[in-house]
Amino acid sequence: MSSNAGSFSFDRKDLSRFLFDLYDYEPRFLRKLISARPYVCPFEDIVRHIPRNARVLDVGCGNGALIAILLASGRIREGIGCDVHEGALASARKAAARTGPGQEVSFRQIHGFEELPDDRFDVVTMVDVLHHIPETDRAQAIAEAVKRVGPDGIFLFKDMVEKPYWRRLAHNIDDLIFSGEWVKQVKTADVEAQVGNAGFELIESLCIPRIFYGNTLRIFRRL
Repeated sequence: MSSNAGSFSFDRKDLSRFLFDLYDYEPRFLRKLISARPYVCPFEDIVRHIPRNARVLDVGCGNGALIAILLASGRIREGIGCDVHEGALASARKAAARTGPGQEVSFRQIHGFEELPDDRFDVVTMVDVLHHIPETDRAQAIAEAVKRVGPDGIFLFKDMVEKPYWRRLAHNIDDLIFSGEWVKQVKTADVEAQVGNAGFELIESLCIPRIFYGNTLRIFRRL
């Protein structure tokens, strides 16, 4: 797939092939998992909320798939990805270097959310991260993330659905198999209330089904 901004395709099959080719240095099973994400995660709905030439902070970036997609599609001018796992970050750095100019992106290991870059960004994303965090620490994670959003900036939150039960169960089984965790779903209403109290307005609320799964997507703008 071409990485030219005018021809980059968000068709799920094309996006899956892009990721499979990009991460060809990973073991085949992991490549398969990464390339399957477009069939579960609504990248096209995420990316359309990120203004062109934005500075983006991706909280819990994992192997950097979102930043790689943003680079390849010509969406951002700068990106910083943060995660606790250095192995995932090493993969993210390699993917980004193969996708766009290296000076546009960087990746940092953090051990707590208070270690996020002390800066302000046009967009801060938190995609499929919060359900991996203990319930007692979730409010702090959100608070630290939204502090990094600049004036009129966007906080983009995506996680698994709370209902219907069968879609929630599909996510739980998936996480149990691939991450060894039986996670507890995030209460989206609590996230909305906390972010709203921090000076944001909710500008879009979506529930996006994918195969057996379901995605909760919330877009907030700083007032």
